[in-house]
Amino acid sequence: MLFAQDQVGPEESETDPELATQGAVPAEDQAAAEDPVPVQSLTGPLELLVNPVYPPDQARLVYQPLINYLNESTGLDIRLSVDRNFHRYWLNARRNEAPHLILEDAHLAAWRMANFDYRPLVATDSPITFSLLTTGALADDSLDDFVGRRISSLPSPSLGYLMLADWFENPLQQPIILSTATSWLDAVEMVFSAEADATIAPNNLVARYPNLYPVATSPELPGLTLSASPNLPQDISETLIDAMTALHDDETYHAALFELDIDRFVRADPQDYEGLEEWLSTIFSL
Repeated sequence: MLFAQDQVGPEESETDPELATQGAVPAEDQAAAEDPVPVQSLTGPLELLVNPVYPPDQARLVYQPLINYLNESTGLDIRLSVDRNFHRYWLNARRNEAPHLILEDAHLAAWRMANFDYRPLVATDSPITFSLLTTGALADDSLDDFVGRRISSLPSPSLGYLMLADWFENPLQQPIILSTATSWLDAVEMVFSAEADATIAPNNLVARYPNLYPVATSPELPGLTLSASPNLPQDISETLIDAMTALHDDETYHAALFELDIDRFVRADPQDYEGLEEWLSTIFSL
């Protein structure tokens, strides 16, 4: 299955030429999968890597309240780690150049479980879905009518992008994917600025825009998930689970949930992630 215009910017092309072809698996990544680089050492602060669904500066504003809460409530020294975009994020993931803690979408959490023995600790209490949203003028059109039309999205392997891949299976009948958005909100705004005819957006944004209309909605998947590497001691994992599942009761750190636009975290069930890594097979050879 092929998608148009999942572009690599000039900076990425110059510094990471292997990223210019999204569907190919670089030889060095193949080797990394066979002989993975060890994850972050247990000495020093713990890094928490976050999903690159915001530009780096905005990500620091969104996630820092959660980091502050965890440091105060657990006594751990946790530092926020932000990758500049999905291209860099996925390349590091393939090499297993990752910290002990990662907060990301379920399909990527499942992929790390299957390949590097990460384990899910907590997830949002509500599942996530993605919808194709468009204006009132196109609200009565079917998915087939969007072949050749412009749809804004974050780049692959973001979950929304992969949902689009699932809807448009024929490689000869594809929409024009404008994967230049820097956040899901940015993708929605591209419709209002007439840069795109439609957008893919998570359910929390769908609810905010009654003037945009869903053409299709994806199946439900577990929401944002905090995973731990196999090298993180179990007692630290349990401490984090206790803190994350109690966050909604701490009024002092209400901003930590507000910035993420979620209600609460609950303990994750590993069975909920079985097979979800297959979402990535629509784009990449796993």
